[in-house]
Amino acid sequence: MFLKPVYCAGLCLCLILPAWADDRAMSLTIVTDIEQNADPALQSFMQQVWSENPAVQGAQAALDAAKARAESAVMPLHNPVLELDTEQTGTSTTSLGLSQTIDLSNKREAQIQVAARQVQVAEAALKVVRQRISAEALSALVRYYAAREQQVLASRAARLMKRFADAVQQRQRAGDVAALDVTLAQVAYSEALMEQAASDSKRVEAESALQAVSGISVTHWPRLPEKLAPPPDDADPALLDSLPELEMLRSRMAAARARIDLARKQGKIDPTFGIRAGQEESDRLVGLSIGFPLFVRNNYQAEIRAASHDAAAETLAYHDARQRASARLHAALGRFGNTARAWRTWRTTGQRALGKQMELLEQMWQAGELTATDFLIQAKQNIDTQATATKLMSEVWLSAIDWLAASGQIKPWLGVAGQDIKMNSGE
Repeated sequence: MFLKPVYCAGLCLCLILPAWADDRAMSLTIVTDIEQNADPALQSFMQQVWSENPAVQGAQAALDAAKARAESAVMPLHNPVLELDTEQTGTSTTSLGLSQTIDLSNKREAQIQVAARQVQVAEAALKVVRQRISAEALSALVRYYAAREQQVLASRAARLMKRFADAVQQRQRAGDVAALDVTLAQVAYSEALMEQAASDSKRVEAESALQAVSGISVTHWPRLPEKLAPPPDDADPALLDSLPELEMLRSRMAAARARIDLARKQGKIDPTFGIRAGQEESDRLVGLSIGFPLFVRNNYQAEIRAASHDAAAETLAYHDARQRASARLHAALGRFGNTARAWRTWRTTGQRALGKQMELLEQMWQAGELTATDFLIQAKQNIDTQATATKLMSEVWLSAIDWLAASGQIKPWLGVAGQDIKMNSGE
């Protein structure tokens, strides 16, 4: 009988503390008012992810190329042409000429506008890639910490079942329990060891996935904040204007409209003026010339129609994307709100009830009102409840990240909204 209170005290110590009470694990409190102070470690982690991710580097290279094309578009459209003409017949004629095509319709300005819009498209595309990589990295970070907490819980459960099996064997030798209870305890311990091995593997897989997404490998990963602002009551449609995806599509619409103007100007005549000077025998030659292209084989009307259809397609693509983004915005807010409410309920009632359950189990165990089998069933239920709570906490974080991505607020949340990074492009 001496083993009862000793065993129960050890049992309660293993069970009454949730996994997130471990100082190595993350915790989460949804507060009604929070001053956003970004974690420098998390900021540094995300900056490193951006700087080393191939997709971000590719988007930066595309932006550099667009800027180079914009610089090229500023240059004059036509170069002068130098001509040397010599002729030997009955007389010897030599002349030197210079001609220049004049951009009367200002095609260069139209090209500048197209190139500038393309730079905006590339800048928005870089934002799109950064936000996508940020969301993937943060989600992988959440899954890693969730797997690690499940590992902590499984390890604690294995130690609990080992202690339980040892205590039941000792009590059997004292004649207090039946052989069936011993067998049940041994089976429970074996199951706990299998669960521990599975949780170890899942933790390794989660860390490998985090390394794959982030492209980096560190000894200590940055922790997520312990406090999370609650979801808003309503999804403000104005948040859609800050989405990088929609910003990119708006820039593509502007670029398509600029190409319509360029196509129209391509059908305008650019005359070529020339001057020539030379000598024929002893006579001097001076000549002027002017040339006009004849748009008889290609009047550029097909290009204008194609540019107009491209602009219409970009406009429709934007409206379709905005409609989908609006649906995602409301869905993400709904999911975040549901998981946040469930987590608050657990924190205020469920977690307290879990501890109360263990107190009652201890009292009933010491009073002899519970058999070893009944106690084991209740203890495993307590462990399963903690595992479910850990999964719920990860769902809260994943839904919060999805909401931040759907509302275009990941960079402000990280505290890097005003920061920009320049990737190495091999220069």
